[in-house]
Order: sequence, then C-alpha cells, then structure tokens
Amino acid sequence: MSLMLIVDDNVEFRTMVSDYFTDLGFTVQIAENGREGLAKAKAIKPNIILLDVMMPDIGGIEVLRNLQTEDDTREIPVLVITGTFFDKNMNELFRQESNCREFMSKTVEMSYLQKKVEALVPVK
Repeated sequence: MSLMLIVDDNVEFRTMVSDYFTDLGFTVQIAENGREGLAKAKAIKPNIILLDVMMPDIGGIEVLRNLQTEDDTREIPVLVITGTFFDKNMNELFRQESNCREFMSKTVEMSYLQKKVEALVPVK
C-alpha cells in the first residue's frame, strides 16, 4: 500500500483528507505539527507528504528544507496545501524547493487533490 503523511495542525482538514485517502486504499499517518512531521517522515519514509504552510512550531518551508537535508527523505514528493491566503510570491518560494511538487489552497476539490497525488504515487 502507498503510505501518505499529512502534516497539518488543522484537525478538521487532517481528518477529512485522511478519511478520503484511506477510502482510496492509502495508509495514512498524521502529524500535528512540523516537528512531529519531520520525525515521522524520517521514521516511516512515506511515499508522499501533504504539508501545511502555517504551523505553530516549524513552518512548511522549514519542513521542506529539512526533508531535503536527509538522504532518506530528500526524494519524497511533497504537496503543499495552505489554508491561508497566499500570493504568487509565496507559491514561487515553495516551488523553488525541489521536493515541492504542487502548491495549492485547502479549498481544492478532493478529486483534484486525488489526481495530483495519484500522478505522483499510484495506489498500490
């Protein structure tokens, strides 16, 4: 099975996305903040990570950069999904990171998110 890690401090969003992808056959792990997300990414080596931007301890950009410093996590594709208003400059900042494959709003349709995830990691 494909393993997904959701790193997000918003419990409603985490639960909704986790339930959706679990129903599709993914194994989903959850991290409530950036620090926990980094630890879990190193421990479980997921096939894909869904990452929030604004979190109370370590923000999304720091998580992305930390993932790139480790051999075991460098190649994991990351979809950055934010609930905060973002402008083109923020999108460009994240897209410069080699492991950031997509930058989108939390208002995205689940079917669109599913297509983006499955393009990177087909359900096994």
